[in-house]
Amino acid sequence: MVDRDALLAGAAAFLALCLLGLAIWLMLRERGRKLRARVRDVAAKAHPAPAPVDALPSIRVAASSDRPIRQRLARLFSFNPDLPEEQVLAWPVVVLLATGIGLLGWWVAGFYLGQIAALPLALLSGVMGARMIFRWQHRRYCDALFKQVPDALGLILRAVRSGLPMGEALRSVARDMPAPTGPQFARIVGETSIGNSVDSAFLRLYERTHVTEYGFLAVTLGLQAQTGGSLGETLENLAEIVRKRVALAARARALASESTASALILIALPFICAFAMSVIRPGYLDAFWSDPTGFKMMVTGLTLMAFGAMSIRWLIRRATED
Repeated sequence: MVDRDALLAGAAAFLALCLLGLAIWLMLRERGRKLRARVRDVAAKAHPAPAPVDALPSIRVAASSDRPIRQRLARLFSFNPDLPEEQVLAWPVVVLLATGIGLLGWWVAGFYLGQIAALPLALLSGVMGARMIFRWQHRRYCDALFKQVPDALGLILRAVRSGLPMGEALRSVARDMPAPTGPQFARIVGETSIGNSVDSAFLRLYERTHVTEYGFLAVTLGLQAQTGGSLGETLENLAEIVRKRVALAARARALASESTASALILIALPFICAFAMSVIRPGYLDAFWSDPTGFKMMVTGLTLMAFGAMSIRWLIRRATED
């Protein structure tokens, strides 16, 4: 018994140490990002002369050999260092949640593989838990940004039609629009003030957020700058397309709400039946707690139910995104 307790404590300490290392790396990454952002702000206020074209790094293509290992680890955990404002949970909370998920996965896998063999699955569960948390925060941020795209395009269109240049139109969006669109357009204004083109700034916004509508806007502005024509008419056509896409996405979410309600009912039904059975026949479900085989059956059922819930959620999200 003493050896088993020591093994459990050692495994928990190992998992917590791995997740603590992840948290320390992310905090150091965040500190470096803040320093670079401060340097960019100072450079934008100073309005330096643009560097020669040959000295500017490419913002469209980055070779995989130029990416450091920590960027690949960030992609592994679905952590986006370019969007710190999307992180709504503090680092200690993320570490605690990922540690809890890892320990839960280790405890469940220990019933079938043993405590030692379950350690890799525990580490994998912790990593996947952190990845799910970061992906949830990123989707939440991008959904809010997607819903504000028609309003942002409307402000740009009205400013351009009133005779303002494109730079002033972007500043009006950065000033008047709430988060998350306002801070992102403020970043675009800062990039254009140091010599980047408007279409390349919107292309970088698309690369950060993967909101397709900003990719459309980047391509539209780039073609309009090369071919000429009426910018107001081009933006009006694009705004109409974007409004239809946002309305279609809202309609898809409304149609998927029935499937979401059905999934919630299916998930809650076993617990409701178990509670009703325990009230009608007290002690009828005691075998799931007192007998080791019954307890293993209960853990297996709950595990399969959790995987089923995640599968249903993934299918509903894919249906609404497509």
